[in-house]
Amino acid sequence: MRITLTPPERLTIPKPLWRDLLLGLDQRGQGRRESGAFLLAQVDRREVEELVFFDDLDPDCLVGSISLGAPAFSRLWDHCARVGRRVVADVHTHPSSGVGLSRIDRANPMIAVPGHTAIVVPHYASRRVSRRDLGVHRFLGDAGWISAFGRAARQRVHLTRR
Repeated sequence: MRITLTPPERLTIPKPLWRDLLLGLDQRGQGRRESGAFLLAQVDRREVEELVFFDDLDPDCLVGSISLGAPAFSRLWDHCARVGRRVVADVHTHPSSGVGLSRIDRANPMIAVPGHTAIVVPHYASRRVSRRDLGVHRFLGDAGWISAFGRAARQRVHLTRR
């Protein structure tokens, strides 16, 4: 079976929010454990307007890796409904420079809906991070994932001034 892939949608993130994201990931991971967040946008847009950190949904989810249960997702969906936003991506950190999806990541997408984007940040976000350092992964449902690294990752995460 041949699969034709459409170009991945580009996320747009205001630079101040991007800085808040990286700082929050660094502080929450404390340089020794994975951390993460959901990126929210208006229902019909891909411009990120809000961050929801995983441990704000479940204070006990950062256990070295990340373990979010059903109650955390219920809180996330309630919040999205209340503020009129949707999840456009999730972001989480890895301990090294490797930003590919782990076997666990691949088998357990945070949002198992085709088209969802998962971004991996290296070194627990404890060092300076360029968009070229990221792994940007798009979930394709039964077809798996398509991944972008280096220049291709940078092109999929666009930063704006506001």
